[in-house]
Amino acid sequence: MLFAYTLHLTLLQFFVGDDRISSAGLELANVLVTSPPLQQSWDAVLDQMQKLPPAADPNQKMALDINETKHSNTAIISFLTSPVTLHDQQTMVSSLTLKNADFSLFEFLCGKNIPSFSVNELAINFFKLNLKNLDIWRKKLVEMLESSKSSRIVITGHSFGGAVATLFTLWLLQSLDLLKAKRLLCITFGSPLIGDEQLRQCVLEFSTWSSCFLNVASINDPVPKVFLTSQGSGYKPFGTFLLCSSSGGSCIEDADAILQLLVETSSQCVQKPVPNSGTQLFDYGKILNDLKTKALSRDVFELVEEDRVPLKAGIKTQLAAILGVLSSQQQQPNIEFESLVKKMVAHERKLAVQKTMVYSSFLKLNENKKYMANMEWYKKESKDMEIGYYDRYRNKRYRSDVIAEEFTKKLSIYWHDTVTEAESKPQKEGATMRIRFLYGGTNYRRMIEPLHIAEYYKEGGKNYKEKRPRHFVLLEQWFDEEEKKKKEKREREERENPQPRSASKSNSKATSVATSLNDDSCFWVHVEEALILCNELARNPDGRQKLIEFERYVLDTLKNFAVTPDIFLPQSSFMQWWNKYKDIVGSSYSSELTDVMRRRTYRNYADGVSVLAGL
Repeated sequence: MLFAYTLHLTLLQFFVGDDRISSAGLELANVLVTSPPLQQSWDAVLDQMQKLPPAADPNQKMALDINETKHSNTAIISFLTSPVTLHDQQTMVSSLTLKNADFSLFEFLCGKNIPSFSVNELAINFFKLNLKNLDIWRKKLVEMLESSKSSRIVITGHSFGGAVATLFTLWLLQSLDLLKAKRLLCITFGSPLIGDEQLRQCVLEFSTWSSCFLNVASINDPVPKVFLTSQGSGYKPFGTFLLCSSSGGSCIEDADAILQLLVETSSQCVQKPVPNSGTQLFDYGKILNDLKTKALSRDVFELVEEDRVPLKAGIKTQLAAILGVLSSQQQQPNIEFESLVKKMVAHERKLAVQKTMVYSSFLKLNENKKYMANMEWYKKESKDMEIGYYDRYRNKRYRSDVIAEEFTKKLSIYWHDTVTEAESKPQKEGATMRIRFLYGGTNYRRMIEPLHIAEYYKEGGKNYKEKRPRHFVLLEQWFDEEEKKKKEKREREERENPQPRSASKSNSKATSVATSLNDDSCFWVHVEEALILCNELARNPDGRQKLIEFERYVLDTLKNFAVTPDIFLPQSSFMQWWNKYKDIVGSSYSSELTDVMRRRTYRNYADGVSVLAGL
């Protein structure tokens, strides 16, 4: 059941407006504690600890034990480290330092926006010393996750084992093809924080990764707070945190709110020594059982009358559950309850604004779909006017052309920003993001770039490709790369399983050529440059050869049904070129394209008939 939820607080809807924000952190916590994988993960950790003999020397070599526990449809992979003292181990190491030391294993997290991050040095040292074993497990789990018959995978660990498990999960996510791999989940119990704000931001750059991490932390467990001397310690959490006590718990995803609670409740652990990982066990099993009992019995904290304002009441109820006090008491030793409530309200409002921005992006996507639909209509209307939308837009004689210009600008801004964002992402996430929007981006490029070209040449421009907007270049480059991969895959499958071909690519394209867009979004660049060559032929000794090359280019696009029939409309720029070119070459000159144009074998091109059919 746990996998039915993303473990991300997008499930917990926030509604903005004065005090009308409400949170479902308590509800998600109840869902989680009653879901089998959470208890199964803790049981796997406990069983692993009981099987391994206690270490005699707490300063022994940093060893790592990884164990697999199988259930009906879930495999739990638990991490246990040898004992290690966590006091005075808060030192972080920069990814730049690691790269310079030839340890660039986590360099994939970096991108243009965030070129570096820092991570706990002790966790990295554990990783280095156990890299061979970790790599064996990584390869094994990649194969399991990408297999159609595999179980769900949960990575788990307690205390410092959870820190190593978290790093391993990041490495494993990088290795997966997320389009075909099953969802991966990392559940830690009482794990210390592992990195800084930049690491958190790096994880957030991968759209689905943060929701793969669930960190269970009791306010009475000192280990999650061991590296936090204050909020200025440099450490920042990521993922979803189930903050709890035996009395209750709540799920929180906002990093600042989590950090605030960890720092504020650190006094709860002042009198308790920080355990060595693997030698002393904080009993999360008892907490989970208590929380499950309360969730199943629907045991809730009651609010006093003056707390009925939804946001403040919700915050107080969550804090009451986490801290283990009645909200009506509003007291906890060493904690300023009302002050904490105010801080948490501020954090929640900030998160609500962020979610509003995400929703705003969704609205922009829908708006741009409408703009594209309007441009499709503009193209159809232009064809009915026997001019073609390229030349109609170039001339701009109608009010509807001005409206189309507004749509074009809005679409260009949206796709420029989208491409820039994808380019700035870490390589893997950028690639995943590009695949998601590549279909829409290609349609945009093929529909709208010709209009940029029309503007450019109307204003007297030359050599458009030298000044071509970068987002068009990247959209085409990414499309070509994806098409190359598809072609290689198709050829590989055909070699492995030879089958008779059905219809050729050209024939399949022929049936839709009348309603399609030019494959080459720069087709009109070639036309405009050919027109310029015709006008400057006397001053350009290479002009005639370039015009012959243009002939070949056009004929090739026609053979492959890669250009629309609009080019043959009487008022099109292409027909203007032809009228000039036929006078230049004279009636004695003959080529395949000039024969097509003179005999007008293109008349049935819109019906999918080859222009060469009548020659």
